[in-house]
Amino acid sequence: MDTKLCEYMIAIAEQGSISQAAEKLYLTQSALNQQLLKLEKELGAPLFIRTRNHWTVTPVGEVYIENARKMLAIKATAYAQIEDLAKHWRGTITIGLTAERGMQMFSSVYPDMHARYPHTIFQPVEATVEEQNKLLDAGQMDIAFQTIREKKYKSLTYQTILNEPFVLCIPRTHPLAYADMLPPDQFPTISLSLFRNEVFTLVRKSSTMRQMVDRLFEQAGFYPRLLFDSVGMRSMQKLTANGQCCCIIPRFYAIPSSRVAYFFLGNDACWELAAVYRTDHYLTRASRDFIDMASAYWHSHLYVE
Repeated sequence: MDTKLCEYMIAIAEQGSISQAAEKLYLTQSALNQQLLKLEKELGAPLFIRTRNHWTVTPVGEVYIENARKMLAIKATAYAQIEDLAKHWRGTITIGLTAERGMQMFSSVYPDMHARYPHTIFQPVEATVEEQNKLLDAGQMDIAFQTIREKKYKSLTYQTILNEPFVLCIPRTHPLAYADMLPPDQFPTISLSLFRNEVFTLVRKSSTMRQMVDRLFEQAGFYPRLLFDSVGMRSMQKLTANGQCCCIIPRFYAIPSSRVAYFFLGNDACWELAAVYRTDHYLTRASRDFIDMASAYWHSHLYVE
């Protein structure tokens, strides 16, 4: 199987359109169609069912696409291993990052990684955990940094970086707020049930964290009145500092402030920060070094200014 043809057929299957696939591959539609027709003649069977609005893969096409992906994975692994042995790193490493904290880590470690591997392209991609998993599964992402509650997929390797507690953030004017300014490893623990009558702003419903936070409220025996759902930790903290609500955030965002107080919520209120990659994916030396540097960054930053 010609790996270039493999790339062409996978693109058509993923786009569901030969015109869109051609655009993605920087080919003319005519040139791509000629390659497809030539391959179908060689195989003696069509790979796609053509309609005006969408192309779907035939059973023969499914077999071809499945094995085409395997061929490209084998090629990528072979080239990566050769690069490591030759110490000649010139590839691209695609790195999945969640919003806010991910890009902050990347911008911090990138200068050192670029100095160490000047000919390697480190390509950051901001995406949700589920979006990252799809890209990892499709072989379109090398490593991802995820905050998770459980290790859901057997096809993925989860390399634990640290376990991170959630923190209840309340206005400093609240009767239960302590006057002391405590560092992140010394926040007192409090029961969420004491805040039954408070208004909360919570992270958006589609996030991994929201599912876990909802479970904490269920265990506390109530569901809070919501000011609104937020897409960012910073806005939640600002509203809390203004005395408008309470919120729950990861410890990483618990910036020392004279206007808010922080509390841990017990052993169940935490998640895991992990580096994630396909179990069958070969990690280059540059990828492993990036994971090590990211891990060192997060261990040295209990919270971020």
